[in-house]
Amino acid sequence: MRALCCMIGMFLIFTQSISQPGKKELFGQLIKVNDGYIPGALAKQIMAKESPYYGAVVDADSVVSPIGTAQLIQALTCAYVSRESAYYKSRHVLEKMMLAAKALVSLQHEDGTIDLLTTNFHSTPDLAFTVFPLALSYSIILKNENLDFEELSTIIKRYLLKGGEALVVGGIHTPNHRWVVCAALAWINSFFPDPRYCERVEQWLAERIDIDPDGQYNERSTAVYTPITNRSLIDIATKMNHYHLYDVVRKNLDLTFYLVHANGEIATESSNRQDKYLRRNMSPYYLAYNFMAMRDNDQRYAGMARYIQQTVPAAHLHYMLPHFIDDPLLLKKGPEPVPIPLQYHKHFEHSDMVRIRDGEVDLSIISNNPTFFTFFKGDAAIEGVRLSTAFFGKGQFQSQRTEKVGESYVLSSVIEGPYYQPLTQDKIPADTDAWTKVPREERKQSEVQTLRTTIVVRPGYKKASISVSVDGPVNLPVTLELGFRSEGILKNVVSKAGIESASLASHGEYVSYSMGMDTITVGPAVRAHNWTQLRGALPKLSADCVYFTAYAPCEFEFTIE
Repeated sequence: MRALCCMIGMFLIFTQSISQPGKKELFGQLIKVNDGYIPGALAKQIMAKESPYYGAVVDADSVVSPIGTAQLIQALTCAYVSRESAYYKSRHVLEKMMLAAKALVSLQHEDGTIDLLTTNFHSTPDLAFTVFPLALSYSIILKNENLDFEELSTIIKRYLLKGGEALVVGGIHTPNHRWVVCAALAWINSFFPDPRYCERVEQWLAERIDIDPDGQYNERSTAVYTPITNRSLIDIATKMNHYHLYDVVRKNLDLTFYLVHANGEIATESSNRQDKYLRRNMSPYYLAYNFMAMRDNDQRYAGMARYIQQTVPAAHLHYMLPHFIDDPLLLKKGPEPVPIPLQYHKHFEHSDMVRIRDGEVDLSIISNNPTFFTFFKGDAAIEGVRLSTAFFGKGQFQSQRTEKVGESYVLSSVIEGPYYQPLTQDKIPADTDAWTKVPREERKQSEVQTLRTTIVVRPGYKKASISVSVDGPVNLPVTLELGFRSEGILKNVVSKAGIESASLASHGEYVSYSMGMDTITVGPAVRAHNWTQLRGALPKLSADCVYFTAYAPCEFEFTIE
């Protein structure tokens, strides 16, 4: 794994030092990537005629996937219409597409919805996710009417129209689902205009877009749902003339310039969704940056599109192939790109995040989050720093307040741990026991303990100093967790018995962590006990964790560089 990380790091350095192929060269690469993808995708298509799922695609666990089936149709469509593809006008490919399309129709419920068998049933939003690849495929088919598609377009049309009936009435689960549903309706309306589609889109848009003044969407899902939301809003704007939505996309793209780690990954540590802490590159943002660069003639957006193309494998941009085929204007040479920012200090107050970058070093200070700090230095990374205490089972630190004081950031919290007295006679119920019936808040408190925690982060040139102050009950165990990216080399630590990928720092020493050619040093360490998984603390980070330990009241300071 470490060797792989080193190879990736070398790849990033190498690709930025050579002349990168243009978008048309990328287009050719993507056709080859798509050709390479097809055999594996077809292997997942159910070919047993007796199966009720005949023609559908299964996922890695052999569970039927309507979305995967729609994506297969998209991949095959791209190959079928591309002269450079080995599958150009392939009769075999056409037959596979027809089977997949018929399977999709059979998977569709009478109300037009489909199931995401891993979690959602009769699902409108998951139906909308199938519309994305199908609508692109349908659009490409219409633009290649010289080719023989037999009844494929008729089958897809049937699915889209039936899906439209569900999309105009169905509900959603999450904020981004609204815009995915609206984009699906915008696509269907572009083929088969219907005032009901427009009315439903207007109904959802009336709620306004969930974006803060900094440019962060509500879910803060930078690796997954933010790019999906940007794509959805672009589709709605383009196909339904809601051009004001471009401003929303611009606001997010302007923020995202400052969420790129030094190793080319997108910062995920403040996400409110399942991509928190996930390692993901910038590939999902290529569509929006390239589109807006062309639309606005914006050199900054063109610079980010170039950066993404330089720093991600072409296979990660596979999703762009149908967009390029459907809209060749996206392949045109855009404005002259300018480099993305590599030096900045940004405090995004509404997004509860400070982002600082000095070339190959970048760090995040995060408010209202158990992870209050991250530090990236090239390929080496501290993916999370957290503090916990054994304070009444609720001592996981999460700042209640963050202030900028001079050049420092002060994160603080105050919590209490009370004991409770007997109820007064008038509050004791006659028909049941008092503890079950009467809320604890009705009891008088006594022996109230208070925990005051203050963390001061002082950013410096390619480093940061962190001061920790814990004022609480005497002898209260305190543990600081440093989550280093897995597979690096740690020095000056002692393995924690019984816990995988956990180590204790040696008191007074400096912890050294290396990944590839990059090294992070942290210290001096403090170690007063060996307890790392405190009662009430969050589970250990999925990382190579190193722990500093102390007893309250305590103050200690260390530097990360």
